[in-house]
Amino acid sequence: MADKKNDAKNEAKPEGGEAAPKKKGGMKFAIITLALLAIEGGVLFTVFSMGGPKDAQATHSEVAKVADPGDDPCEVSVFSGPLYNDRKGSTYGFKVEVFATTKVKHRDAITAKVEQGKAGIRAEIAGIWRMASSEDLAEEMFESLRRRIEAKLKERLNPPEASLEAGAHEKDATKGAGSESKDAGHEAGKETELPRIIGAVVISTPPVKQDR
Repeated sequence: MADKKNDAKNEAKPEGGEAAPKKKGGMKFAIITLALLAIEGGVLFTVFSMGGPKDAQATHSEVAKVADPGDDPCEVSVFSGPLYNDRKGSTYGFKVEVFATTKVKHRDAITAKVEQGKAGIRAEIAGIWRMASSEDLAEEMFESLRRRIEAKLKERLNPPEASLEAGAHEKDATKGAGSESKDAGHEAGKETELPRIIGAVVISTPPVKQDR
């Protein structure tokens, strides 16, 4: 009987010995499968993360506001002719051109103002040039004279500061409503933007001494 029990135990051991490796092999397969799934999930997350900003940028560019051509800068001729200076004791002549810079949508209004005040503008520019110092006239681009002429043109051609501030307040009042109100406010803001000049450009030939 003892021999039969030992034989039974010996026969059971190989079966048990084979069962253990099978169990370990199954665990390894499960671990490898989980690792592959984790890597695949990480790759998919990275791809979607990289694709997100590109889509957002494309959407943003599609709704970008189109620039208004009326806001482009342009020049309006203000003065063209001879000017003189005799501060050195001798009279020197210059051929001068003056332009006012404004927006395209304001060009017609500024041109009309220049025509209305043509004589006064000419007198003011001639006076500034006649009273210029030798240092002013020696500047390559006549920058000091340009700044003085620009200031005079702004005084004459631009609306009063109070009018500009009122227009700005009216623009602000149109904001904050619904979509239709915003569109109407935008159009109203355009209408209340008063014509004005932004700066001035002065072009002059070198001085030529005048014969008495």
